[in-house]
Amino acid sequence: MSKSKRKFEWSSEISEEGIEFTQPDIMLKLISTIDERGWPHVTLIASNRAISKDKIVWGAFTEGSSKKYVKKRPKQGIFYMNTKMPFKFLQVKADFSHTTKEGEDLEHFNQTQLMRYFTYVRVHTAYYNNIVAATPIRNLPMFGIVKGIIKDIVGKGGAKTKLNEKRLNVIGLKLFAAPIAVRVISYIDPADGYPTMIPAIQLQAADHNRLVFPPSILKEDLYQIPVDSKVAVFGMNFDFYNQVVKGTFTGFKKFRGIKFGVIEIEEIYNSTPPVPRVIYPRVESVPKVTDFHL
Repeated sequence: MSKSKRKFEWSSEISEEGIEFTQPDIMLKLISTIDERGWPHVTLIASNRAISKDKIVWGAFTEGSSKKYVKKRPKQGIFYMNTKMPFKFLQVKADFSHTTKEGEDLEHFNQTQLMRYFTYVRVHTAYYNNIVAATPIRNLPMFGIVKGIIKDIVGKGGAKTKLNEKRLNVIGLKLFAAPIAVRVISYIDPADGYPTMIPAIQLQAADHNRLVFPPSILKEDLYQIPVDSKVAVFGMNFDFYNQVVKGTFTGFKKFRGIKFGVIEIEEIYNSTPPVPRVIYPRVESVPKVTDFHL
């Protein structure tokens, strides 16, 4: 990555300031893994922090797709963003190393605000990861977000697909059409094969079948997403309901005179219990659940 394209540089270690930034219990903490097709997948894992300049540990209290993917394909992207203005974020690329079911890191996670009062749900496995590259803590300027929302209001109506099919369900459309919500795009960096995540709060649904985002903020980052590549978009509202929309990024196009990045929706993953699974394309039959465990 040249300096002409980026205003920051990746480092081989996370800074002391970066380590401290990852410590709060309440913040957005995402893991992006690679599925069996080579597509990015995104999971919210709140038990997640840097423990040194070269190591991150995150914990599992349920078994989901990300834990399976990371063991088979160790490359992952890790993303942190605070919850209060001014918004700041940190990006990391890491390799999965090993797991353990005991030790001080598990004890730490189970004593946090999120987990300490749970009786039946505990963080049972710690996943250790070696940091390959990390950015400095970066700002997410509010002006760019507001500018993007205004562009959405003016232009996204011109990006409708006019398809009869409705891939986003009612909840999904509400989640991705809201003016303000958490939205993060993940793609596989062709330079090194690691998932990379970019905050894109200005991203919205043009209709049930297409997502669009104006490059009103972090333009240099968004322009690094390869055209025709598979991407995953994590969307979450303030009630913590979330979905992951996957599809093809077809490049930047103008609608009503405004430039938008375009993502054609191909798959939707419901991340929220009780049944985390693909909800589009529709699965005709779901195996009967007879064994319940965490």
